[in-house]
Amino acid sequence: METQNKAEMDDIMSSFRQLQEKSAVNTKSFRVASMNEYLEKAKLLPPLVVLYPNIVLEGDLCIIFGQSGIGKTIFAMQVAREIADKGKRVLYLDFEMSERQLALRYNTPNFPPTFFRAELRTDNAVDNVLTEIERAAVENHAEVLFIDNITALGQSLDKGMEAGTLMSSLNALKKEHGWTLVVLNHVPKRYSGSIPLSLEAIQGSAKLNQLVDDAIGLGVSSKDHSVVYVKQCKWRNGEMELYADHVALYERTKDEVGNLGFSFRDYGSERELLATETENGQGELRSSVASLHGQGYTQQQIADRLNISQSKVSRILKSQMA
Repeated sequence: METQNKAEMDDIMSSFRQLQEKSAVNTKSFRVASMNEYLEKAKLLPPLVVLYPNIVLEGDLCIIFGQSGIGKTIFAMQVAREIADKGKRVLYLDFEMSERQLALRYNTPNFPPTFFRAELRTDNAVDNVLTEIERAAVENHAEVLFIDNITALGQSLDKGMEAGTLMSSLNALKKEHGWTLVVLNHVPKRYSGSIPLSLEAIQGSAKLNQLVDDAIGLGVSSKDHSVVYVKQCKWRNGEMELYADHVALYERTKDEVGNLGFSFRDYGSERELLATETENGQGELRSSVASLHGQGYTQQQIADRLNISQSKVSRILKSQMA
């Protein structure tokens, strides 16, 4: 009996070992392999390519979000331009601005030849915007797509199922064509400069947060509305560089040929930028500007010391002289 039991146990252990050693089997929808095989394959992948530091990584699906009117489109255009300057074919799908509005922002047509803009034709009804975006990108050999903004895709972002379907479709396009996708999105009105930016600020379902690779928030400085700050709220590949205590500050300016854009200024703390401006605070700011001006500081030096823009210093000084 003991010999029989041992034989049965040996058969069980043998079957178990055979099961443990059985190779992975692919299915129609999934490629299945051992974790070690995946890791070995991952080691052979090329290094990550930074298309725009701390904003866009090649091959990612990124959302740039912020409240209306702070310059998301201007900022995105600038990012797109710099990526095109590197030789990437960029297609900016613009559902926001008219040609006249473009001309008011950009006086000189000096964009790189690999920067393309697309707008919907008014003489052709579109049933599926995403399908038309794919067609335009493929036919123009685009590598990087900017979609301004996500509401143009015609989905109900407050419904989890539809938002999930939209993000899954964007991810599928990204993988199929090897594209980098950057999508602009608005935040609710309550994020008006007094609440820190976070994933919860993104307009729409939590599905957007789950299925996006990177989420970049733009907020406006309560001290100076010509200054915006940039914060990474999600960064799937690597460590975050732009967080609450180390956001990047940009000032809205025009360059030497009259084109609107943002100039990097410095790094700062989001908490300080969200400080509510009381009347007393405004008065203290005006007094500080006047005092520094009286000491012989230039307008730019005053701006740097008080963390405001040079244009705001100029406005304060002009109002005091009036």
